Amino acid sequence: MQEQTVSEFVKWFIGLILIFGMVSIALFLYQFQDINTYKQQVNYQIERQGGLTKEAIAALKKESEDNYNGRYTIKSDKLNQKVQFGEQVDYTVVSKITVYLFDIPEVTIEQAGSGVSQVR
Repeated sequence: MQEQTVSEFVKWFIGLILIFGMVSIALFLYQFQDINTYKQQVNYQIERQGGLTKEAIAALKKESEDNYNGRYTIKSDKLNQKVQFGEQVDYTVVSKITVYLFDIPEVTIEQAGSGVSQVR
């Protein structure tokens, strides 16, 4: 009779761990999919500002702080530069994603992108 009680506790424990794991993965993937939305904002700033100018970087930093808890930063060879009309600007979005519910360090993911200046 006692073995049945122990096995019942083990089943509950394993079930709870699995539920926490699935919730943690869902939260991680939700944050991960936000990278594409942020990349759209980067492309918009490149198009409207003529590259990754100081104004564009300030707007992107504000966007990251306001809507994404400061999760994203930009790396590029053309930071703080205005580029010619039609010139492509390559950049990398560096994201630091928190893994919730488990004591795991932040995951850093870099995703490349590019935008084209639309300013004459």
